[in-house]
Order: sequence, then C-alpha cells, then structure tokens
Amino acid sequence: MGARYASRKFILTCVLIFMAATAFAFGQITSDQLLEYTKWLLGLYMAGNVGDTFVTKAEPDAPR
Repeated sequence: MGARYASRKFILTCVLIFMAATAFAFGQITSDQLLEYTKWLLGLYMAGNVGDTFVTKAEPDAPR
C-alpha cells in the first residue's frame, strides 16, 4: 500500500464507510441514512485534505 493510502484520514474514512455499509446490510440504517453519512464523511475528508494542504503551503519549513 502506497504512502498515498496510508494516511490516518483515509484509513479512518474507509473504516467508517465500511461500518456504515455493514449497518445498512444488517438493516440497522436506511439507504437514505447511508447516503447522507457517506456524503458527510467524504466532505469532511476532502475538507481535511484542503486544510492540510493549506497549512503545509503556509509554513513550508514546518516538519510533517
């Protein structure tokens, strides 16, 4: 697995989407709830990436 897919944000997002899909498969949530949950997770993931990129570009000498 490459470094691109080893970030904590990506792994956490994948785990949470898998958990939501499992809850849907077992009838714990509806399809509308699954779609809303997935939409929020992906939106937060993308916002986190934008924020991370903004902070990284603002302070180029900061260690990661």
